[in-house]
Amino acid sequence: MSTEILLFEHVSCSAVNECFSYNSRRPRSYYQYSNTMKLQTPQAGQMLLPRKLWKSTRLQTTLLTQRRTVSNCCSDLSTTYTEQLPSYLALNVLQDQSNAKQNNIRKVLVILNPNSGFRSSREVFYKKVQATLKLSGFAMEVVETAYAGHAKVLASTVDLSTCPDGIICVGGDGVVNEVLNGLLGRDDLKEALQLPIGIVPAGSDNSLVWSVLGIRDPVSAATALAKGGFTPIDVFAVKWIQAGVTHFGLTASYCGFVADVLQLSENFRLQLGPFRYVIAGILKFLSLPQYKFEVDYLSPEKNPNLESPIEKCHGQLSDDSKVKSGTYMDSSTGDNWVTMKGEFLGILVCNHFCKPAQGLFSPVVAPKAQHDDGSLDLILVHGSGRLRLFCFFVAYQFCWHLLLPFVEYVKVKQVNVRPVGSTHSGCGVDGELLQAEGQPEWQCSLLPVQGRLLGRHPRT
Repeated sequence: MSTEILLFEHVSCSAVNECFSYNSRRPRSYYQYSNTMKLQTPQAGQMLLPRKLWKSTRLQTTLLTQRRTVSNCCSDLSTTYTEQLPSYLALNVLQDQSNAKQNNIRKVLVILNPNSGFRSSREVFYKKVQATLKLSGFAMEVVETAYAGHAKVLASTVDLSTCPDGIICVGGDGVVNEVLNGLLGRDDLKEALQLPIGIVPAGSDNSLVWSVLGIRDPVSAATALAKGGFTPIDVFAVKWIQAGVTHFGLTASYCGFVADVLQLSENFRLQLGPFRYVIAGILKFLSLPQYKFEVDYLSPEKNPNLESPIEKCHGQLSDDSKVKSGTYMDSSTGDNWVTMKGEFLGILVCNHFCKPAQGLFSPVVAPKAQHDDGSLDLILVHGSGRLRLFCFFVAYQFCWHLLLPFVEYVKVKQVNVRPVGSTHSGCGVDGELLQAEGQPEWQCSLLPVQGRLLGRHPRT
């Protein structure tokens, strides 16, 4: 029996070597036929076995051959195994070896908000993100925020030489907004603008990283940070004209119903976490007030058809005398301004298409908006009443809200909003509520490509 096994070992090893010595001039059928014949045709002096016994012996021989082929046919099989390695695995191994050799360390500051979402951001970072970043060459200094506004203080006072590769925010859009305002409020503004911001989503909502980078979970965020790269993004500034106070944002600014919901939701932050917006929205819907504003906006281009959407809106709403609109020209710049006064359920100014990371359908607020297109997207929800507000939110869930006759959508460079009468004077920016006294005037203007995010969208 040992003689038969050695015989079949020799035949199998010869077949393997023959298979790897490929000749392009011969058809594939030649190899199939020739290899089969070599295994089936006995040579002189070999023992002819019954068919069933021959099949059994061939199976056992194949198993033994697989164990011993490396020593007998190492030159052929080693090359084949190397070629069959997944390309991404080989690439990752090479990158890890390269980073280890070159000592490519990326120094960052990690600002973690322990109260984000369901207070799970600490667990998310240390169990799902930290190990990946360390293996990717990140040297991290982790600081947890202790109070509201602490992230802004950290970003405005940190020595930039200790974190030259960026600041990573672990939490929701609120902590990212605080870091942005801290950096833009520094004396060394030029150096601060070059510092990128990384985001690990662990908050109530992470619309920014989901809309711009296509990242919805912490593990994907860690992978994107490890890969490196930057994404430029526009920044907008919301200025309280009377007080001279300016607040910066990356996602959206809003007045009206949404701002009231944001203010009311703070009462349920600790008890309900992300669900506080739902409860606050229902309560505010049941006690819906009237909102009256004066709105001025400037189009990014001097379009001769600029008045067409205003004429449409005026024709639809002039019967009940709820909206008065008109246009005027700025004599100093020659820009055409559009002004209107009346009832608005909501005024939203979006910097990107604002796709919420939470929710069943994850609808898009401003489908034409881009994070680096050099313009803002203004959405005006005209009128008042629960029925109109209910229709808007139902249509919004299916991305049909722009088809409603009382919804206006326009590209702008600047927006000025003034509350009228007893209308709530607050203004929301990236989940943060700006409070003002009296009848303030809010001015929202664009700062093109003044921000940078760590990571890139998978499709870019």
